[in-house]
Amino acid sequence: MSLTSLKSEILPKLLSGTRSGLPLDRIGATDPLQALALAGQALRFDRPPPPGQFQTEEAITDHAAILPDAARKLLLRLLSGKNQASGQLSAAIVQKLAEKRLRLHPFDLPRLEPFVKAHAENLGAEALAFSERETPVAQKQNYFAPDSLSDDTWMLATPAVKAGYINGRRTSDPDAARAMVEAAWTSENADSRVRLLAAFWKNLSEADAPFLRSLEKDRAPRVRELAQRLLVRLPGFDGDNPALRAALERIKVSKTGLIFKKAALSLDVPATVRDFTKMSWLNETFGPIGLEVLADALSMTVDGVVAAGEKQGDLLAALLFMATQDRRLDIVKLITERHLLNGWEAFHQLDSEMLADYPADMRQLWIEYIFRPGRWAADTSPWAMRAMAQWLGGQTTENVFGDILRSKPWQALRGDSGRFEADIADSMAVMCPSSMRSTLRAELAGLDPAKSSNAILFLDLMDSLETANA
Repeated sequence: MSLTSLKSEILPKLLSGTRSGLPLDRIGATDPLQALALAGQALRFDRPPPPGQFQTEEAITDHAAILPDAARKLLLRLLSGKNQASGQLSAAIVQKLAEKRLRLHPFDLPRLEPFVKAHAENLGAEALAFSERETPVAQKQNYFAPDSLSDDTWMLATPAVKAGYINGRRTSDPDAARAMVEAAWTSENADSRVRLLAAFWKNLSEADAPFLRSLEKDRAPRVRELAQRLLVRLPGFDGDNPALRAALERIKVSKTGLIFKKAALSLDVPATVRDFTKMSWLNETFGPIGLEVLADALSMTVDGVVAAGEKQGDLLAALLFMATQDRRLDIVKLITERHLLNGWEAFHQLDSEMLADYPADMRQLWIEYIFRPGRWAADTSPWAMRAMAQWLGGQTTENVFGDILRSKPWQALRGDSGRFEADIADSMAVMCPSSMRSTLRAELAGLDPAKSSNAILFLDLMDSLETANA
C-alpha cells in the first residue's frame, strides 16, 4: 500500500470512525486503532512539500590564513579570560592580524563574540558575516579586502574601507576619485559622507570647487561645515571666510621693543570658555583656517606669526593645532622645540583622528616632536605615555622608546608599583618596537603581575604573529 493511498483512502475513514471499506487485512491490522497507529508511523516518513521559493545567501569566502595554533592560544588567553585585554591591546591585535593577512579560527568566533563585533569590519569576511548573522539581509554589509577593491566595487565595501579607497585614489587620481564620490553620494549616510569628504584634503584643487559648493545645502550640518572648510582652502579663494573672520576678531596685533620694534600677537579667549574646554575651543576656532591663510591675513609669514606669538601659550597651542592639520611638521617642531616645551599637554582634549590621514613615517615624526620623552620631568603625568600610545596607534622607533624607558616618569613608576596601572603597561607594550620586546619584558617582570600580565602576554602574541607565514 502506498503512502498516497494511505492518506487519501484509509486515514480519512480512520479519523471519522468508519470501519466499512477498510482493507485492514491487507496491512495486517486487527482493529482500527492499530491501523491508526500504523498510519501515524507511516506519515512520519512523509516529506513535507517544498517551499514555493528559497532565500539563499552567498557562501562566505575568506582567503586569509587561519591564525597559527601557538598564536591562537595566546590570543584566546588575552581576549576570553577573566582579565581580558584592554581596548588599546585589542585594536593593536586587529591591526597586526590585518597586516599579516590572518583571520580567527571559525570555532573561536562565538567565544570571542564581543571582540568580533567590536572589530568586525577589520577582521575579514568570515568575522563580519558572523557578527551580522541576525541582521536582516537588506541591512548587511559587504566585505571587501582593501587590496581587492576596484573603481567598480569600492562602493560595496564597509564605510571605513570605502573611505580608505577614496583616500588612496585622491593621491593617484583626484579627478577620478571625485567623480566616484559624486556618483555614490546620494546613497551614502551622513557618517559615510563625512568620511568620504575628508579624503578631499588630499590634492585639493579648483576642480573640486563645483562639487564642494553643491554641498552647501547638504542635509547634514557636519558635511556642510567640512565642505566650507575645504572651499576656503582652495587656491585663490576670495569669498567670505567666516572662520577666518572669527579668528581675527580674537587676535590683537601690537609692537614691542624700545628701539627695534617688532610685531607681537596676543589672543583674547572668550570669558565663557573654561580651562577644561579651552584647547577644544582653540582647535575648533583656528584649526579649519590654515597657517598660510592666517599669515596672509595678518600680512606676515608663518614663521613670523609664530615668533610674534612666542609669549602667548594659548595662541601657540592654536598654531600647533593648525600646523598639525596642515601637516607642517617644520612648524610643529619649531613650536615644541623653542616655545611649548610640553606641547603634548595641549592635545589632551582632542581626538587622535586628527592624524587619521598621516602616513606612518609622518605620524612617527609628529609623535617625536610633540611628546619628546627625553625632556619629561619627574613630575610629568603618566598620562603622557597613555596619550602617546593613543596618538601613535602602533609601534614607535627604537630611539623614542629608549627615551621613554630612560625617562624619569617611567623610572619612578617602576620604583613605586602602587602608582603603576595596567593601562600604562598596555600602552608601553603597544608602542614597543619588536627589537626591544625582551627589554620591556624584563622591565615589566618586576611589577605587579595583575597589572602587567596582559602586556607581557601581548608581547608574546606579537612575536608569534610576526613569525607567522614567514
